Amino acid sequence: MSTVSLKEIAIDGRPASVHVGGQGEPLLLVHGAWGGAPMHWAPVWERFSERFQVIAPDLPGIGRTDTPGLGSLGAYARWLERLLDELGVASAWCVGNSFGVSVVSSFATLFASRCRGLVFVNGVPIPPLPRFVGWLGARPLPRRVLRALMRKQTYSPGVLGRAYADPGRAPAALRDVLESANPPPLEAVIDAAIQGGLRAPLSLNPLLVWGEADQLLGNSADDAKKLHASLPGSQLTFIPATGHMPQVENPEAFVDAVSRFIEARAAAARPRGFGGQASPGA
Repeated sequence: MSTVSLKEIAIDGRPASVHVGGQGEPLLLVHGAWGGAPMHWAPVWERFSERFQVIAPDLPGIGRTDTPGLGSLGAYARWLERLLDELGVASAWCVGNSFGVSVVSSFATLFASRCRGLVFVNGVPIPPLPRFVGWLGARPLPRRVLRALMRKQTYSPGVLGRAYADPGRAPAALRDVLESANPPPLEAVIDAAIQGGLRAPLSLNPLLVWGEADQLLGNSADDAKKLHASLPGSQLTFIPATGHMPQVENPEAFVDAVSRFIEARAAAARPRGFGGQASPGA
């Protein structure tokens, strides 16, 4: 029997979808730019629900394309805050894949007390950008050029060979998006990306879980090492023979890496009693 189920709620008067299930430490799973939560997290969310309270939303305009995108990473971060409010969750461990890394990084920057810890999965946070980039990206000609570049680099069938160690493991829903002449999430992703990210503090100390065979631009194993070196206190775990979505290609190794990180951090944060042991009931 499935533990994780779809829940329909309203955020700011607009319909919203979130997949929830399980008990324990809240675990917020934020998907990437290719599609919604099931595409990114269905292979792992039942396993996670055995240890955690899973919260996997469909981002407006990207995961749920019948609602408009929010226009900026900050807006997506604030949307996540209101999502947790609606669910009665004070704080959560935040896991982002690809574009979702920029969303959870922004969330942790704006709402530090609501983020228990961070996991970046094959994604580098979008940096702050000059305001003129957003202005330029909204003009017709530059927008067409940017759209064409995004289609080639991110939303084309040829992407699978670079994104997956074994393209045969790619979800059917992802293949449909990449073969589409007009990928539904594309415009919302462009809108958010050209606004740039937030200047996150260096004290985030995330876990970087990386599919070692990822060959997408800016997401290689070398890029992961550079990101790790730029974030003092971060941890880097490679999952061999997987690419941009290691949670899809090797669910067991992915769940194990994330779970061990969270459980170690949670144990270290508990009050200590005499003799260095956790206090009773902690």
